[in-house]
Amino acid sequence: MTSETPQRFFVEFDPAPEDGEVCPVAFEDDPVIILFFQSWAYSLEFGGTHELAQAAQYLKTKLKIDLRPLLRYADRDIETANDQREMDRSWQPATDLAACARTVAEAWATPDTTLAPLIEGYAHLAPRLLELAAMCDWHAARATTPDGTPDVEARVRMTFLLETPEARTSRPAGY
Repeated sequence: MTSETPQRFFVEFDPAPEDGEVCPVAFEDDPVIILFFQSWAYSLEFGGTHELAQAAQYLKTKLKIDLRPLLRYADRDIETANDQREMDRSWQPATDLAACARTVAEAWATPDTTLAPLIEGYAHLAPRLLELAAMCDWHAARATTPDGTPDVEARVRMTFLLETPEARTSRPAGY
């Protein structure tokens, strides 16, 4: 990531590269816009009315895009056993997340007259989603079984930190 902001959005791979290889695809700007969209899309379940929640609803109901892969993410700040379970459950097939991210990015890049006003000012989401899709594609292509065939279990996990590392270390004890 070329941005000077602290990293708050993470993409992890399973199985982890054994040779220490690092994904050659990186976010070219702050990927927290993905988390912003995910959060508003998730808020639909609770009556969210933000324009990004409305955009997610439109993508889901009118354009029939399955947003579930994008909505599978977890907080990295583990404080309870339940937090750890949620983080463990956030792994998903790399190919599913890549397809979802790419489909949303395509809709974002060429919005119809209903979607366009809802996403005005959020054009920077599509490039981040395409970068996320490329990361997933990279992992799916390099993950192979011992006999060299593609590993259908190649998984990714999206996690986030709401606080900067500095803020987390400065919390009072017991917080």
